Amino acid sequence: MSEILSDLPVTDLLPPGRHGRADGAPGVIAHPLSRLAVATLVACKGAVPRITEAALAAFGVALADAPKVSFTADIAFIGTGPGRWLVTASQAPEALMARLTDAFGDGAALTDQSDANLMLDLYGPAVGETLAKLVPVDLDPSVFRPGDAAATLVALMPLTFWQLNDSPAYRFAIPRSFAPAFLRALASAAASAGLEMAGPARG
Repeated sequence: MSEILSDLPVTDLLPPGRHGRADGAPGVIAHPLSRLAVATLVACKGAVPRITEAALAAFGVALADAPKVSFTADIAFIGTGPGRWLVTASQAPEALMARLTDAFGDGAALTDQSDANLMLDLYGPAVGETLAKLVPVDLDPSVFRPGDAAATLVALMPLTFWQLNDSPAYRFAIPRSFAPAFLRALASAAASAGLEMAGPARG
């Protein structure tokens, strides 16, 4: 693991740069996302069919009430539990909340989570073996594929992640209070392969 971690306060985020194995190409690349609006969508009791219809009408999304990602070019709904979704979009948080409010009205509880999570993309040739040390989910392509999602625990930290593509690449939504601890765990798990923090993680 990077020597800088031994002197880094436990409440500080992992700085940009190389951590772990320094030679060769990095095995894992971590890319923080800073311009992504995030919200939670919770259907009111008995309102899931209504929410599903509204999502199709307003966004053209066939919303899955399951641990799956339902998306179009500019918005994604990630199932995190029965009648619950994490919603992400590349726009201002206020604009996303306005779109969701117009679409779902009083059929759902909506909360802006844009400042509540560290959004992090993970990819690279060693991302699979690295995540196998962290997440209690079978990521074998025969059972976990692009569009699959999981709300789970990593080292007792609650988070949500989903697979973006076949590379494979994954997107993580990590509560900000757990972000320093998660990044330390990631650096440790990826140490033998080399971790590249591609940019600063906003705290």
